Amino acid sequence: MVFDVKAKTYSVIEMSKKDKKIEIQVSDAQVIVNNQKVDGYQLQAGKKIIGEIAELDNRFAIVEKETVTEFHKTLDSAVQVIIANYNLNN
Repeated sequence: MVFDVKAKTYSVIEMSKKDKKIEIQVSDAQVIVNNQKVDGYQLQAGKKIIGEIAELDNRFAIVEKETVTEFHKTLDSAVQVIIANYNLNN
């Protein structure tokens, strides 16, 4: 996995019968957590939003359906979990 800081993109190579490269775009966004908007990030693969991360109390929270599912110390760690889950389900 390669992260381009300037472009805020991750390049991921998915291992399967056919190797295919997936580009994940990380963009600043307002994320809704418990009916409140907070600063965070959206991850997109093409036009599909594959995950959201909110910054809460100096930690990075993975948000699914407006609910925090887990916390991480770094943005990179949270992004890797979202990408791993995306790869498992696609």
